[in-house]
Amino acid sequence: MNLTKIVLLSLIVISLIIIIPIIIVSTSQPTLSIENTEFGCTPDFWKNNLELWRVVNVDYNADFDETFGTRYFEPKITLKQAINLEGGGLNHLAVSGTAAYLDSLVNPYADSEILREHVHDNHIHALDAFISLCEENT
Repeated sequence: MNLTKIVLLSLIVISLIIIIPIIIVSTSQPTLSIENTEFGCTPDFWKNNLELWRVVNVDYNADFDETFGTRYFEPKITLKQAINLEGGGLNHLAVSGTAAYLDSLVNPYADSEILREHVHDNHIHALDAFISLCEENT
């Protein structure tokens, strides 16, 4: 073999060694997007799929009261903590409100600002109705 063939073969082998891992990595890690994700409506769906929050551009470490313009919780809680609360009253409002808000960001027929106002104004029945309606339509 002459030197040109050896160099050419070496370049091909090196290129394959570099390109194949790049192709494998780029095709094995699906990107999250609204188009390739099946969204649910329930608080359980959102608390069990924290990775999907970034698809709707919501940081689950964001402050609940700042997100909804309220002063319900002292000490402050994050949206992730809010959706994991148990019980009634403000806890139920936080769970349903967070889930409904997240749902509204992927539902083309929902207005996220109205859902935020429902949380702000403590309209728990409107939030629960929204989640129920969403569940019926999925």
